[in-house]
Amino acid sequence: MNKKTRLLFFDFEVFHSDWILVIIDYNSKRKKIIVNDRDELIKMYYKFKNDIWIGYNSRQYDQFILKAIILGMNPKEVNDKLISGIKGFQISKEFNKVPFITYDCILLNKSLKQLELFMGSDIKETDVDFNLQRKLTNEEIKETIKYCTHDVKETIKVFNATKNDFTAHLGLIKKFNLPLESFGKTKARLTAEILGAERMHNMKDGLEYEFLSCIKLDKYKYIQNWFDENRAYEYYNEKGTKKKMQLETEVFGIKTVYGFGGLHSARKKYFKKVNENELIVHSDVSSFYPSIMINHDKQSRAVKDKSKFVTIKNERLALKRKGDKKGQAPLKICINGAFGVCKDKFSPMYDEKRANEICINCQLLLTDLLEKLEFSGLDLELIQANTDGIIVLLKDKSQFEQYKEICSEWETRTGFELEHDMITNISQKDVNNYIFEFENGKLERKGGYVKEYSPIDNNLAIITDAVVEYLLHETPVEDTINNCDDLIKFQMCCKIGSTYDYMSWGDKILNTRCNRVFATTKDLPGLNKVKCNFKNKKGEIADKIEKVASTPERVMIYNDEVLDKKISEIMPDLDKQFYIDMAKKRLKDFGIKL
Repeated sequence: MNKKTRLLFFDFEVFHSDWILVIIDYNSKRKKIIVNDRDELIKMYYKFKNDIWIGYNSRQYDQFILKAIILGMNPKEVNDKLISGIKGFQISKEFNKVPFITYDCILLNKSLKQLELFMGSDIKETDVDFNLQRKLTNEEIKETIKYCTHDVKETIKVFNATKNDFTAHLGLIKKFNLPLESFGKTKARLTAEILGAERMHNMKDGLEYEFLSCIKLDKYKYIQNWFDENRAYEYYNEKGTKKKMQLETEVFGIKTVYGFGGLHSARKKYFKKVNENELIVHSDVSSFYPSIMINHDKQSRAVKDKSKFVTIKNERLALKRKGDKKGQAPLKICINGAFGVCKDKFSPMYDEKRANEICINCQLLLTDLLEKLEFSGLDLELIQANTDGIIVLLKDKSQFEQYKEICSEWETRTGFELEHDMITNISQKDVNNYIFEFENGKLERKGGYVKEYSPIDNNLAIITDAVVEYLLHETPVEDTINNCDDLIKFQMCCKIGSTYDYMSWGDKILNTRCNRVFATTKDLPGLNKVKCNFKNKKGEIADKIEKVASTPERVMIYNDEVLDKKISEIMPDLDKQFYIDMAKKRLKDFGIKL
């Protein structure tokens, strides 16, 4: 991207007889508004067609509205098809005649309104009905412009919070001299393009996977045999219900699950702070999937020149050793994405057999390591095993050198490299919820109970703060919660899906499908979700009304901006006991008795 390339943030609103476009230049902050003016849009398109247009869901929606208007199509008809689930490329091949460079800020399973809530922004909806069957009035157009401008500004906030993704995406383009038009492609598509993949047809050998000869199993040989004998992703149980094919067994004293998605094993409700005689060792396989692809020839068969991936991996490792995070970022995307695209049926790199061989063999390789450690004679116990590593408690730290020797034998035999880090404190609810503290003070957090919140993932942050502070420092949850005056930390995101028609708050029907909720001591109603004309098991038809899960009995809905606002000033009736009780319940789920 040259210095003159602009970043233009944009958003369309489409009605029965009107369309509105708001554009904001990222650097100059200049705003452009176009209302029903096709000639002006065409002018803007040609003026900035070589710049990058950024939106939220722009890859699936806004770009096709723009193209439709330029091509003289009815934007409302295209809008309705897109909203119904029809993809843009399915609507018309004519769209290919309008090249367009767009970057999409969309995050998986999150609406822009939900992200606005997380960021503490005003999330009130427009009063203009999108289902109006007439032209908008001047006042309605002004209101829509205001609403649309708000969404564009919020998209810029999302972009700023996720800018590293954009930078890495751009880095891929620049690093491999791809045309700027490639910006509209997903990272997976770019990876396939960079590696020069050519689609292979009639690849129906996905379940004909082979096992690596370096795997040496004895006690757990039956696990390899299970993969050999059960070459199917799903099966039907005695009730006729479809189930995922997986093996539940015990490895090294822990219930362990194997399948076509990976290995999962963890002690439940486990807590440990090491004493002076112990070590908790986190042994992670360095670049596990990329390494098996290179060392054991498991790259997608659609990639003809295998050396390119090797070069990329080696360059990334060299930059990693130098501590150059920015330089390695685009290379990391390419390396890590090379496995995922093997499972993508729409990618030129699609190779189901290789994907299964990578996933299954890596599970068996880790099992191989666990078996060698289990029968090593060392005084240790397994705490957790996951896709690319293990965590063990070495009860006598003087045995660490012996531990590394066993690991070294495995490394030499298999061709992989292990990295060993020391954990000083671990709290583990299960395989999906845990927090580790390493020797250097760094934390590793996983799961909704303990995850670190960001501006775009900020729901009930105070509960997480209270749980983490207790797990790490035994700080009473009452102290964490009662001493906090930051309103945004107490916000709860309540969102309903398409199966429900609306939310109700007492007798009030809400026009918002996403609401910011707080617990209150005031005498206020709770929050319900409603499905109209629901037919129950008795065949009776009536509105189905359900309490929104996990919400307080008394609710305050506050959809105004909450960023930097104090509880003591805005909401002195906040029911902090509700949050204290919720934090204690989560700690109880961890296995802690308070």
